[in-house]
Order: sequence, then structure tokens, then C-alpha cells
Amino acid sequence: MWKITPLHVGSVTTIAGGLIMKHGAKSNPGELVKIPHIAWLLENPVSKRTILVDSGADNDNARNSKLHNPVDRSQGKHILEALAQKGYSAKDIDAIIVTHLHWDHAQAIVDLPKTLPVFCQREELLFAVDPYPTDAKHYETRATDRLPYFLQFYHQYHLLDGEETIEPGLSVVPLPGHSNGSQGVVVETAKGLFVIAGDLINIRANWEQRMPGGIYNNIASYFESFKRLEALEKQGAVILPAHDFWVFDNYPVIG
Repeated sequence: MWKITPLHVGSVTTIAGGLIMKHGAKSNPGELVKIPHIAWLLENPVSKRTILVDSGADNDNARNSKLHNPVDRSQGKHILEALAQKGYSAKDIDAIIVTHLHWDHAQAIVDLPKTLPVFCQREELLFAVDPYPTDAKHYETRATDRLPYFLQFYHQYHLLDGEETIEPGLSVVPLPGHSNGSQGVVVETAKGLFVIAGDLINIRANWEQRMPGGIYNNIASYFESFKRLEALEKQGAVILPAHDFWVFDNYPVIG
């Protein structure tokens, strides 16, 4: 059994329409909202293994705010600081799983040890290298000031092809739609089954309303991924969103 601790690794101000498709006369897709970046600390007290799911962004707030959305790090929420607040350092981490390679989920991997295996769907890496023009900004593939972050840890990848067990009680399931190779992390805990859903489920309302986020590259895949999550929910799984303060209010620690 695993214990899950969400880590608040920053906040951004973005438009509501990027989080969930809004329709109707009362909708305001241009509304600005503040959302958290979340990394996930997984601990197994039996195997003594500690795994990180996603990392958040690096510490270059000015650059990230210019290329993406205004980033708030007023409380020092870099991944290394977030780990330290829980009594961990980077050397305590055994592996990293990325739900997908967008900047706000994988950029700070460059600040972690270069020996850590990074579990990623092969399809995600292939797409990141040559994304659609509309998706390039999420991977920084057209930024010219440095090598894209996801290529800086290229030697660390353990590429996956679909569903796979990473360790006992810990597996991944493909959840494409937000990106080609997005994956969810399925975790067995003492409190039941939980799915870290990545940006397929930005906020709780995406799941409650079965409404996609505003950033996607395949809407058909998005709804197929909803079906995969529904099957897991029927097994008792709780679906965890990637950018919702609801997580910290309801599940500050799981297990």
C-alpha cells in the first residue's frame, strides 16, 4: 500500500476556458482564475520506496511567466522546497513518473538528480519532439534560448507503451486527449484506489460534468479516456485533478 501526499509547487493565473470548456450565456471563458501546480509524493512503507509523480516548473519565474502564464512562487514552492517541507530531499526519491511532459508538470525534473529513472509514455515523448504548432508552447520546442527541458533528461527515460505496472500497487493507464501520451497513475492505498489523472482532469468540475479542458489535441481520445476513468471509478477509485485546490482541502494526505 502507498501513501500519497500532494505537493503545492506553485500557482499560476490563467483563463478559466483553458481548464474547462464553458458553454451558454452565463459562461465567461476569459475569466481569470488562480490554480495550483501539484506534484505528488508517493511513499511505500513496506518497500521503503519513494516515487514522485510530476515535478512542477523550474525556478525561472520570469521566463515561465513570459512564455506561459503568470507564475506565483511567493511562498517558495519549488519541488526541492516542497520536498524539504515534508522531510525529504532529492536524494530520497527513487523514480519519477510524468503524467505528461508539459512545462508545468515536467520542467523541474532538470533540478532533480540526473540518475533518476523517468517513466513516460513513448507516445508522449515522440509527440513532444514534434508537436502540432498549437502545442509547441507547452513543450517549449520553439523557444530558442535553451535546449527544451524534456530533452535535458533524455538519458533518464524509461519509455512505456500503454498500461504497465511500475511497482506492486502502482501502475499507469493511458489517458490521451489533453496530449497524445498523457497517462494516469493508479495507486493502491490503505484508503482505497486513487487515480492521479494529470491534465485530463484539470479541476474537479471536468470529472463531475464530464467536460474536457480547453487545452486538448484530440477530443475523441478525450472522451475515450473519460470511459477508462469511469471503469476505474466503478472499481472504487477516486479521481484526483491536477490543478484544483480541492485536492489540498479534501486529500492533504492519503493513506
